[in-house]
Amino acid sequence: MTCKKTYRYICENLDANLNSPTCIEIKKHLDHCPNCTAYLETLKKTVLLYKNQKSPKLGKSARKNLVLSLNLEIPSKSLKKSNISSL
Repeated sequence: MTCKKTYRYICENLDANLNSPTCIEIKKHLDHCPNCTAYLETLKKTVLLYKNQKSPKLGKSARKNLVLSLNLEIPSKSLKKSNISSL
């Protein structure tokens, strides 16, 4: 397994089966490659930092513009307010 393949696989398969043949091959590569190990640890820290960030609060017009820009349906008024604020 090369570093390039390891980088690509890590980015494309973050939620893959950790016991797959490819993951086992990557684990072997990581055992002897400090660069790929550092890359994976940095990626883990980045994901953790992202998950710990609070979602920004958007005003009604900003939320509407975002929904329209993403071509999403605007939630109906019958939905709970908490569902709408999670957009």
